[in-house]
Amino acid sequence: MGDALRLEALLRSIENPQPLTSAAPEGPSPVATAMKAVLSHWPTIALTSVAAVAVAVAYLATATPQFTSSGLILIDLKNGASLRSTAPTVSDANVDSANIESQVELLKSERIVRRVVVSQNLVDDPALQPGPLARTISAITGTLMFWKKPTPPPEGADPKVTAASRALQKLTTVKRLGTTYVVEVSATMPSPTQAAAVANAYADAFIQDQANMREELSRRMSNLLKARTDELQAETRKAENAVEQFKFSGSLAGESSAQARVTLKNLESKAQTYRVLHDKFLERYAETWQQQFMTLPDAQVASVAYPPQAKSAPKSAIILAASLFVGMALGLLIVLLRDRRIVGLGT
Repeated sequence: MGDALRLEALLRSIENPQPLTSAAPEGPSPVATAMKAVLSHWPTIALTSVAAVAVAVAYLATATPQFTSSGLILIDLKNGASLRSTAPTVSDANVDSANIESQVELLKSERIVRRVVVSQNLVDDPALQPGPLARTISAITGTLMFWKKPTPPPEGADPKVTAASRALQKLTTVKRLGTTYVVEVSATMPSPTQAAAVANAYADAFIQDQANMREELSRRMSNLLKARTDELQAETRKAENAVEQFKFSGSLAGESSAQARVTLKNLESKAQTYRVLHDKFLERYAETWQQQFMTLPDAQVASVAYPPQAKSAPKSAIILAASLFVGMALGLLIVLLRDRRIVGLGT
């Protein structure tokens, strides 16, 4: 009975087959949906890109071009050493490297910058005056950081020269080229000629400062040696007078002549010692005095700075490319936010 029912059901299914249910068709992928939205709203992306590029072009048209000129200074540590001593100099790589780094820091010092400002008459130069944006930022920064007091100018210094010097420091760079004895000085100014003049003025100011320092050092050393030489001369005369007085005192005659001769020998030895010291100090004083007139700095110009042929800032190609990228990114963001179909991409 059961078998008959199953057979009947099988025959019925064969005669009236049921249609197979097909899978529901898949919808478009999220990437395809996004691409479709982008293509359908391309005018928005184009508009934001054009607007960003237009802003960049307007900036390039109004921005003051900047020109950078560089000069090279050779640090020659043997010049000063050859004058300070007649003995052959022994070079130490570590000591030389430390000395060169010290020279670089001196080149960056405000003392050198002030020389440049004064020699080039840059106190009231517009390039060193803060613009409206810089003044606004400075005012905001000063308000927010009210506890931090600005660095005061040196005592007795002209505030205008100090302000111009600190502004010029931001427009110049001083760096050592690798492990060589060469230092590069670069200046950035609105004029190619002015940029070259400032870079060359840096080198001249540094070399003159080196010469002045060495001359002042020689002068001080000469004064000290002269004072000591005068003291030794006085001591020598005193010792020689003592010898002469003892000779004419009559102490060499009589029973105590042996002891007197010992005393005379000691007095003569003392006078001779003072005489030798005096002669050495006198010789050293003469050498130091002559060095005041033949001092050589530890630096010399290896290559003067020339006016550049092209501006160094603003860089037009980079600014235009960046503005185009920003404009396209902004347009894509607007499209994705406006198209509601993209809202469910992450669900």
